[in-house]
Amino acid sequence: MTDKQLSPSQRDEMLVRELSRLPSFAPSRGFPANVMARVRRPQPKAVVLYRRAKAWALEPRRALVLGGAYAAVAVAALWVAVPWVVANTPAIRFVTAQVSGWFFEAIQDGALAAAGWAVSSGVAEFVRSLSLTGDRLFIALATLTVGYAGCGVGLHYLLRTPRGQDVALQHSF
Repeated sequence: MTDKQLSPSQRDEMLVRELSRLPSFAPSRGFPANVMARVRRPQPKAVVLYRRAKAWALEPRRALVLGGAYAAVAVAALWVAVPWVVANTPAIRFVTAQVSGWFFEAIQDGALAAAGWAVSSGVAEFVRSLSLTGDRLFIALATLTVGYAGCGVGLHYLLRTPRGQDVALQHSF
């Protein structure tokens, strides 16, 4: 350093020059993956407890305990539920009849609306005018079969197992 006082612009210029002379150190491309492969992130308590409980339950010696616990819970539930159901049977019947009545009424209204639309729009007349006898019936069934098979092939293509050109799934655990 010199005893000469530098102006702010000269100091900035000198700082930038000196920083540019420093060698650049950059990590390799695989550095983040290698470091993160060694990092073990803590699991949430709920996940740890779930895994411990699952490991405990999957031990073969626990099968008898789990079976007995299941039977005890089922008996306790029935001990509570059966008397309640018997005591409230008339109310349950009334509510079931009411709800099923609303449900079937809604279905009936929907069917009547669809039938009215089919008659008023001319769809019913168009379907009635179709002649499905002899060769036309065979052609209609063949077309339906080919369309159904095409849908099956399309689903098979969409739901196929991944091939070599597909991107592999990478977990970010």
